[in-house]
Amino acid sequence: MNKLHTEALGQSFADPSHETLHFLYVTPILTEVERIKKACPNLDFRDPKPVKGKKLNHLADLIEEGANVCTTHALFKLLNKDVYQKLTAQNYTLVIDEALDCVNLFDGLTKSDRTMLFNTNKLYVEPDTNRLRWNHDEGVYSGKFNELRNLCDNGNLILYRDTVLWEFPADFLGCFKKVYILTYLFAGSPMSAHLRANGLSYKLMTLTSDGHLVSQDEDKGKTETGVKGRIRKLITTCEGSANQSGEAKGKEYPFSSGWYDRQKPEDFAKLKAALENWFKKVAKTPSQHNAWTAFKKGQKALKGERYAKGFIPCNAKGTNDHIERRSLAYLCNVFYNPIIKAYFEHRGIEVDEGAYALSEMIQWVWRSQIRRYDPIIVFIPSERMRSLFVQWLDTPSDVQEDLTRNDELPGKAQSKRQTDVLHPPETKGLRLSLAEALRRDQQEQVHQPKSVSESS
Repeated sequence: MNKLHTEALGQSFADPSHETLHFLYVTPILTEVERIKKACPNLDFRDPKPVKGKKLNHLADLIEEGANVCTTHALFKLLNKDVYQKLTAQNYTLVIDEALDCVNLFDGLTKSDRTMLFNTNKLYVEPDTNRLRWNHDEGVYSGKFNELRNLCDNGNLILYRDTVLWEFPADFLGCFKKVYILTYLFAGSPMSAHLRANGLSYKLMTLTSDGHLVSQDEDKGKTETGVKGRIRKLITTCEGSANQSGEAKGKEYPFSSGWYDRQKPEDFAKLKAALENWFKKVAKTPSQHNAWTAFKKGQKALKGERYAKGFIPCNAKGTNDHIERRSLAYLCNVFYNPIIKAYFEHRGIEVDEGAYALSEMIQWVWRSQIRRYDPIIVFIPSERMRSLFVQWLDTPSDVQEDLTRNDELPGKAQSKRQTDVLHPPETKGLRLSLAEALRRDQQEQVHQPKSVSESS
């Protein structure tokens, strides 16, 4: 969010003639909560504090008051049915900054504990949904599985084959007047697959350079083409012999998570030397301007001079903390978790691994000074990831398919709800803020049915 956008964000709702709106704004990290609060003084955003040891208790109180709330993805994912009933009563608009991780592997239940809970009839699988449910007919329970019981009651846990998954209950989105998701390349995200698997549709939208919120069909890629035309001249992608280690060989996928598992100490030593050489002789930038990433299992072995303090996790999103970095090394080859991919495919949802990988990489690259339209150089040794990035950069626009349909799912009633995907570019000279565009969109649709939305 550039300076002009930030200044405008807090002024957009000052007009007393505007309809009173209640907002729940959800952002990836806590530092962004503070930034949003400062940018929007007229909205008086509140952030939950621990009450009786839990921020969730204070969040429930704030929702009951009808306060505007800004919180993190982590806390939002803890919401339960009691809080959602309060949200429904207050007619909130939800704004999610960056797509949520809606499906994850759940590590809070061992196989032995699971077997014991099944054998003692405390746990069972709901036939139609494969959700794990707590059997309250067995009497009142209090003990080590209290949190597990609450997750079961909330509908968060799924048994897929022999794996327990945590899943955000998609039907909870129905308690909001409207939902905006602020992101980019949403169609490749697991959240997109999750919405479609649950019969929810979404509409892709974009924020034009003059601050108008329009559908991507209407924009026809013009806004993105303009932004790409500008950034294309500012990004140098490293080519040449330095990339040899990332060339695909048979079924091997260099720099993937599994590839890191198979590397020996001498392999890491060779790669570390190449990385040090690239920062020293190609990038030629001081350490405070260097950034790199790798999967966690390779971080310690690859840590070296000139870039050691510039590590940024490969899943970093929604932060401006690294905006001074201009020489970047991206040592990852990203794929869907195979179990989660299989789970979506089992539910009839096709996932796009390339779009997902590209989205994750662009999110990471955009932590750097390219956010403010300053030049960067990028080293992407993975042949697959580099090709995806170069192709994306050279393509004028990547207008995504407008998935406003509802996927036909066996035995599932189709939802009337629509999810709108907001896709605003980073643009200096923005005269109207995102907040103003959202407010105007809300006013224009005040008599329309509820819907859900997304934005970048």
